Amino acid sequence: MILPDFYGRFRCKAGACQHTCCRGWDIDIDDVTADYYQQLDGPLGEAIRQHITEGPDGWHFCLTAEGNCPFLRPDGLCQLIRQAGDDILCDICALHPRFFQVVENGSSQAIELGGVGLCCEAACELLLSETGPLTFCDSETGRSIGSLAQLLKWLDYPLPRKGLTYEPATAEKDHERLLAVLGRTEPIDDAWTAQLKALQAQTANSAGSTALTGNTGTAGRYQRIYDYIFYRQLETFADVPSDFLATYAGRSTDFIVLTAAATGNLPEAVRRWSEQIEYDTDNVALLKKAAAADRKST
Repeated sequence: MILPDFYGRFRCKAGACQHTCCRGWDIDIDDVTADYYQQLDGPLGEAIRQHITEGPDGWHFCLTAEGNCPFLRPDGLCQLIRQAGDDILCDICALHPRFFQVVENGSSQAIELGGVGLCCEAACELLLSETGPLTFCDSETGRSIGSLAQLLKWLDYPLPRKGLTYEPATAEKDHERLLAVLGRTEPIDDAWTAQLKALQAQTANSAGSTALTGNTGTAGRYQRIYDYIFYRQLETFADVPSDFLATYAGRSTDFIVLTAAATGNLPEAVRRWSEQIEYDTDNVALLKKAAAADRKST
């Protein structure tokens, strides 16, 4: 398995997390764990069964009126873990925000790529904690694979024609087109829609380009964001030219630049983008089509 350089340092922030994954997300329960919950004895088993239900797509937790997992405690910790340990968790709770994808190298050998999703504030903080190039390693041998470009070469994955250097779009028309495309995505909440309207109504594009130029540290962090977004979707974009994925990664990073310039909060800009886009396959598919159209028009 290939992992990014910061993966080994990932730790859930638990009660210190401001954007807990136990709030606002549907929590599906895998079949094995659902069967275990049905047979679990004692008060905890009874409590779990009172707060889960089976729908057309399987079992899931019934969220509270506030959109919380019913076992999220006021201190931000998980009641299930506190009472029974990590082993009681369903797969999604045990693995989130980790992701795993399978790609093939030139010899058709299946290679597993792993990481942590950027909807998690701890993952964002780790990604942005350094300004140097993002690197990857083989988790089994500990051997460094090197940069994203070196990883793609190792996978025999074609490099985009313009390379992998993030070049921000600075023209107002480019930002207008970007925000128009994002406006067609399914919004995760009303705040997302309001944010898009606010960005469309201001000249954040100038602030975004200024924030990037003349600051090596900021430029380095934006490059790390671009590289990680590219890496995250290697499997999804495996059936199209790598130029399409480069466009997707570039325009996604552009939006993060605009948002960070407007809000002054880069980690939250990354997290909100990921929450809206990365974790909605329909939204990724929409931006994939937009990237294809963008490349064909140029």
